Amino acid sequence: MGISSVFVALSALVAGGAFALPAPEPVAPAGPFFELRSGNTSLSNLARRAEPVNYNQDYVAGGANVQYSPNQGAGSFSVNYNTQGDFVVGLGWQPGDANPINYSGTFSAQGVGILAIYGWSTNPLVEYYVMEVHDGYQTAGTHKGTLTSDGGTYDIWEHQQVNQPSIQGTSTFNQYISIRQSPRTSGTVTIQNHFDAWANAGMNLGTLNYQVMAVESWSGSGSGQISLSKGTSSGSGGNGGGSGGSGGSGGSGGSTTGAAQWGQCGGTGWTGPTTCQSPYTCKVINPYYSQCQ
Repeated sequence: MGISSVFVALSALVAGGAFALPAPEPVAPAGPFFELRSGNTSLSNLARRAEPVNYNQDYVAGGANVQYSPNQGAGSFSVNYNTQGDFVVGLGWQPGDANPINYSGTFSAQGVGILAIYGWSTNPLVEYYVMEVHDGYQTAGTHKGTLTSDGGTYDIWEHQQVNQPSIQGTSTFNQYISIRQSPRTSGTVTIQNHFDAWANAGMNLGTLNYQVMAVESWSGSGSGQISLSKGTSSGSGGNGGGSGGSGGSGGSGGSTTGAAQWGQCGGTGWTGPTTCQSPYTCKVINPYYSQCQ
């Protein structure tokens, strides 16, 4: 999503994924000038039954001045930047799910600075953000309502990207964006609430791909140090909704036992729920992870 008259387009794909900035108008990719690396899976020192951080997002455009230091095992990273080139860096999970994300730390910026949960889905192809800090960010697209969650109010936006880089190559796809009205640098993001509110507004996700806590900018300076973790889902629904009303994608009226939609339901070493709330079923993604879909 990019947001300023001074915009540097992302481009290229690298083996495990690529992404497009949120932009108010389409910009053609400029060539393969970035590196995106997926970190090796490692066990973290997070709370019992937490999902280990297993994905490292390390995209820095050519010419961007960014110092990024991830500590995947500890579930933390630091970043300092002074740049006119785009970057998105952070840690998270591959694949993502709907379990709550806890984070804490510091982040400050002059110019553009975004601290957000960032991820993708496929079928349909969607790029999504839950922005906790949105310094210098100018909204684009259609305002779809508001959501009250985790002690704050979020504005919900939908925006179409036309012929932009994505995890499936240059494509046309929608962006789903929740923007917290009162920025914060520590707290819990009950991501299921956002998924439900988006679905209420007609913004449906597909199969979840990677999901990270990210810092992004393309113009300005800033610094941050963030720690993150993710526990198991409580199975509760959202406490707010988009302009489409209350309810959500969690299968209201069916069984409320088991993991919620997009929650983990199996995998090597998994000790949480192994069934899903109706009407969802547990789908094996890989030997280490199964997800309710």
